[in-house]
Amino acid sequence: MSGFPDWQHKGRCGYMARYSELDLANMLRPLLLCLGLIAPAAAHAQSFDIEGTVAISAHDYRNLSGIGVIDATASIPLSRDYPLALEFGTYLFGLDGKRPHETYVAFAWNDTWRAGVVRPAYDQLLPSVFARAAPYLAYERAEYSRAHATVEAMRRTAVPWGLSWQQSFGQTDVAVSLHDAVKGSFRAASVAVSYNGDGWQLAGAVETVTSRTMDHHGINAKLGARFDIGRADFGVTWLHPEVNDKPDAIALDLVFPVSTKLDMMAFGEFTDGAKDDAYGIALDYKLRPDTSVLFAATDGRGGSAVHLTLERRF
Repeated sequence: MSGFPDWQHKGRCGYMARYSELDLANMLRPLLLCLGLIAPAAAHAQSFDIEGTVAISAHDYRNLSGIGVIDATASIPLSRDYPLALEFGTYLFGLDGKRPHETYVAFAWNDTWRAGVVRPAYDQLLPSVFARAAPYLAYERAEYSRAHATVEAMRRTAVPWGLSWQQSFGQTDVAVSLHDAVKGSFRAASVAVSYNGDGWQLAGAVETVTSRTMDHHGINAKLGARFDIGRADFGVTWLHPEVNDKPDAIALDLVFPVSTKLDMMAFGEFTDGAKDDAYGIALDYKLRPDTSVLFAATDGRGGSAVHLTLERRF
C-alpha cells in the first residue's frame, strides 16, 4: 500500500522545454541556489537533510517536448541546544520561456511551527493523481489539487508570507497554515487532517481565501480515502476547487503490484458534467527502491499523450 506518506509532499517542481533547449542546470538552479545559501550554516550543523523528488519526463514526441519535476526541501539545524532549523524548498515548473514556481524559505521550530514563505497545509495531502506518471498533466491541472496560495505564486508570482503548524496525535495528523500576499492581494488559511487506520486512510483539507480587506472569495476543499483491496491500493478523492475557478471533480487511482519491481497504475480526474476529464494508465518499474521509470498513456478533453518519466526520490 502506498499509504498516507504518498499523500504528503513538501512541494513539486517541474520543468518543460524542447529537448534541444533542455538545460538541467536551469531546472536545478532554485535548489542549487538554496544549497549555496545554506552551505556555510550546514558546515556547523549536526545534520543536513534534503527530502523530495526529482524527475524528468518526455510527453510530446512530435514536438520533442518534455517536463521535469523537482519536489525538494532542504533543512539544517541552526542550534545544537534548541530545535530550530532553517528550511528551503521549491515547487517549480519550467516551460519554454518561463518557469512558474514557488520557493519556500522558513524558520522551523521542532518540526512543528514554521514562519516565512511556508507551504500551505492544503498541499500536504491528496496530491494530484498525475504527479508521478504524467507530470505535465499535474502542472496543467494544478488548480484541481493545489492550494490557491500555491497556484497564485505559480501563475502570477504572488508570493504569500505566513505561518504554519503541524502535529501528530496518535494516528491523526493535523496541519494549519496562514498566508498573506501583497502582490496577489489575498489572504488564505488552510487546514488539513488525516487519519491512518489499519489498511485504510481518510484525509481532508479546506482552504478559505479572502481579499486583504477580508472580502470572502470562497473555499477550496478536498476529501479522500485510500484502501488496501487485496494486493492493490485504491484511492478516491472529491475535489472542490472553487477559488481556483475549476469544476468539482472525482479523482481515482489504483496501484496494482505485478511483481516486486513492477506496478500497474490507473488514474484519472473526472469533472462535473465531464467538462475537463483526464485519465490514464501507467507502468512503474523500480530500478532501485528510490528510483523508478514510469511509462504512461493519457487521454481526456485536453487530448491524448504518452509520458516516459525517470523519477528519483530522496
